[in-house]
Amino acid sequence: MKNITVNVSAHPQHKDITLLAVKGFIDTNTAPEFDRSFQGALAENKYKIIVDLKDVTYVSSAGWGLFVGEIKRIRNQKGDLFLAAMSPEVEEAYELLQFSTILKAFPNVDQAVIKGFGRSTATKGSAAPVAEPERDLQPVGKNVQAVPAVKMAGDPQPAKETPKTSWFERLLNPSKWF
Repeated sequence: MKNITVNVSAHPQHKDITLLAVKGFIDTNTAPEFDRSFQGALAENKYKIIVDLKDVTYVSSAGWGLFVGEIKRIRNQKGDLFLAAMSPEVEEAYELLQFSTILKAFPNVDQAVIKGFGRSTATKGSAAPVAEPERDLQPVGKNVQAVPAVKMAGDPQPAKETPKTSWFERLLNPSKWF
């Protein structure tokens, strides 16, 4: 029984952006199948990648390792890897493992194109302006700290944020579990 399918395609409006639409789950048994598609895209020098996870119900450490294991190579080639449309179960693991510090995630593929790669998702012939990439992108998730913006003269002082405890600290302190 096959528990994963991966469809690799170019984004309809931006042929330099590669979409990996995954269905099923990514675990030790299915990670090699995903990795073949992922490595195939990289072998074709496709370094602007969005992994659409809307139909994925589970990602194990083997799956997370595939994403993290290639991020440096992708960024060294002036590309990036974004995750899109995570289910609540997958997002929970993403947050718990604090992958938001390494990988950016967006609520859907369009947001990854617009905010991640700074592109418009308008169809050809429309007059929609091309979006500029945001400098203080915020990944999807509840436990994300704000990226400080450039301070301008006369700007009010922001309120101080309380320090966030790491997952390891929360694990050792049962009062922080809930």
